[in-house]
Amino acid sequence: MKFSVIDKLFLLNALVARVTATPTSSSSLISVSVNPKAQFQEVDGFGASQAFQRAEDIFGKYGLPAVNQSLVLDLLYNKEVGAGFTILRNGIGSSNTSDSNFMNSIEPTNPGGPNAKPDYVWDRYNSGQFPLAQQAYARGLQTLYADAWSAPGYMKTNDDENNGGYLCGVTNESCASGDWMQAYANYLVQYARFYKESGVDVTHLGFLNEPQFAATYAGMLSNGTQAADFIRLLAKTIKKSGLDLKINCCDGIGWDDQEAMMAGLEAGPDPAINYLDVVTGHGYDSAPTYPLSTNKKTWLTEWADLTGDFTPYTFYNNGGPGEGLTWANHIQVALRDAGVSGFLYWIGAENSTTNSGLINLINNEVIPSKRFWAFAQFSKFVRPGARRIAAVSSHANVTVSSFENKDGRIATQLLNQGNSNVEVKVQITGLKSGASIKPYLTNNDNDLEPLASIAVAKGGSFQAEIPAWSMVTYLAV
Repeated sequence: MKFSVIDKLFLLNALVARVTATPTSSSSLISVSVNPKAQFQEVDGFGASQAFQRAEDIFGKYGLPAVNQSLVLDLLYNKEVGAGFTILRNGIGSSNTSDSNFMNSIEPTNPGGPNAKPDYVWDRYNSGQFPLAQQAYARGLQTLYADAWSAPGYMKTNDDENNGGYLCGVTNESCASGDWMQAYANYLVQYARFYKESGVDVTHLGFLNEPQFAATYAGMLSNGTQAADFIRLLAKTIKKSGLDLKINCCDGIGWDDQEAMMAGLEAGPDPAINYLDVVTGHGYDSAPTYPLSTNKKTWLTEWADLTGDFTPYTFYNNGGPGEGLTWANHIQVALRDAGVSGFLYWIGAENSTTNSGLINLINNEVIPSKRFWAFAQFSKFVRPGARRIAAVSSHANVTVSSFENKDGRIATQLLNQGNSNVEVKVQITGLKSGASIKPYLTNNDNDLEPLASIAVAKGGSFQAEIPAWSMVTYLAV
């Protein structure tokens, strides 16, 4: 990105102001500067998954009535009602059973070898994920990322979809049954073809999930070189199929783990990175706080609080891992400091007693968490195709991010991560006097609450008060 001299001075002065700022008090005026001329990554969207039969939770597996099924779908995917998520991450199943929370494979039985004719099956259900995708697209979904946690067990070195194991045929991994790489590529493409023929488009295709971790559930191990082996083959298979599919990789268990795979993806006379559209990672082992070593788009495709009981009503108490402000900060840092283009929580909605979902469906009710409303502060107002723009604050406790949408509307998110109300003066370069700013507040007492509109003063600035421990999105309308 090239900046003019004026842009560079704008950024330098704002950074100096931030470094020399005095501590927060209710009487001090904090300055926030936004410059739409300095633009960064394009945003693809926000979302979650309903893998491992969590889609069935939405469709009444535990008794959720029809009216509440519609409500949770609207909260997740309808931007007029709820968050307006635009990315859904499906799990491509590898199981030959629906017991527990397993995801069904489209090739549940071994055909007899990697070169044998596969016996594919398609039930137009896909552990509830196919009807969910239909409903999500009807409400505004734009991206369907289908990702396999594992190849079917018979394609792997351990002959098991669970407990790690490698794909037969990748570098340093062979099987007595032969090389299953092409069969696995065909398998993944066939999954997308079944969706396409049934009226739903898979847009992005992945083949790994947390390849550094030999989980007791479905999973498959890989390093960067081994992933590169398969990416090159998958790209050729997709091209031959005629389907319009983008390739994602590799959903490392942490941001550092994904960074460690980049060298293998970049290596060789035919680098696999050239065939990738999106580099994907998770936030469990390490958070997305810096850009990955690639010029490809990057998504944070899974992260959640897996540590405690469901805490739906706390935006801020003590900075706990499931609190809304914690997740608002995670999203903002990933967008601003790591340059991600997409950010997905683990589960969108589920019947659970933990924080692994954004919305809880216990006792046949729909209970959005404060984490959900933190996501909605971004996803509702930062739409696909938006560009992150330069935004800086003069105080460390008031953090900022800002985006210009394709329709020209600017959405600026301010997080007050301090224990007192603060007064801010927001200056947006190029904003005309008399324009209207609409604020939306989320804190312990409010869920995306629309506040009174603010008129822009001469010079493109406006002033507002932000409550302690809260988040406000200012939308230039």
